[in-house]
Amino acid sequence: MRLLILVLYGVLLFLAFNQLDSYMLDLIAALRGQLILVSFLPVGLCYFYSKKMASSLLVLSTILTLVHFKPYSSNQREVGDIKVTQINLQYSNPNLQQIIYNQMIEEKNDILVLLEFNDTQRHVLDNLNTEYHLFGYAEVEGAPFGIIVISKLPIIQKQIKRFDNPKLGYVKLSFLHNNIMLNSLVFHPPSPRDRTLWTQRNSVLSKVQNEIKTLGGNWLIAGDFNTVPWSRYFIEADNNCFDRSGFYVTWPSKIQFNGLPVLGLPIDHCIASEKIRLTNINTSFVKGSDHRSLTYEVKLSKQ
Repeated sequence: MRLLILVLYGVLLFLAFNQLDSYMLDLIAALRGQLILVSFLPVGLCYFYSKKMASSLLVLSTILTLVHFKPYSSNQREVGDIKVTQINLQYSNPNLQQIIYNQMIEEKNDILVLLEFNDTQRHVLDNLNTEYHLFGYAEVEGAPFGIIVISKLPIIQKQIKRFDNPKLGYVKLSFLHNNIMLNSLVFHPPSPRDRTLWTQRNSVLSKVQNEIKTLGGNWLIAGDFNTVPWSRYFIEADNNCFDRSGFYVTWPSKIQFNGLPVLGLPIDHCIASEKIRLTNINTSFVKGSDHRSLTYEVKLSKQ
């Protein structure tokens, strides 16, 4: 029986930490935190057969839980140059106008990135066109990939990069802050609901990874990656929101789950060049969306 319990424990940790190139195993590995918590069940059973082995497994599961969920905050409190919020709206969000007002006026964001924007709601942006710099509002742009960007900073370069599938790609924007350029990529790959969409998601992530190599100076990547930071397909970078903060959850953000972050996943992310400092990272509830917003401040490098 002890051997069976040990095998069960090993299988749970294998599934949690596997990095195999497999659709199902990748989705299972996204639940690493939940699988680590489930590993406490065989630990409890083990106490009836071997307290010594159970104690060893308990220590291991506890360490893995603390490392994964990071019940501490390494979030810097330094004031940044640019405040950014990115929100996955969920298409046809009826609260769009209120969300924009809250984020640009009350929360005083410099850049607001909206994902899953329904192009039929573009009229909501009509009055903003003279107050802010917009991407995705113009008819020729048409909210590509469901992306709209509202900015207090001038957007001096706009580029839409599409792949073989016109629904796949990313947006490349350059902002100007006090004569310092901030190059950015915004993207939202498909949710991996089936193997085809999973492959498309990985393709977009890979192409963004290659595009990063061409970016110079200060750069920022923002979006709903539809994957977790510990996935083998996550974009490789040392400076990202998840590593610079304590454990956060952006999906799901249902009210009843707000107090239980262990039930959610971090799939909305930001990544920055090494010289940029990411500070004041937090998430918050968004009315009408199944995601939480991700807010952070960017301290630019003047070199």
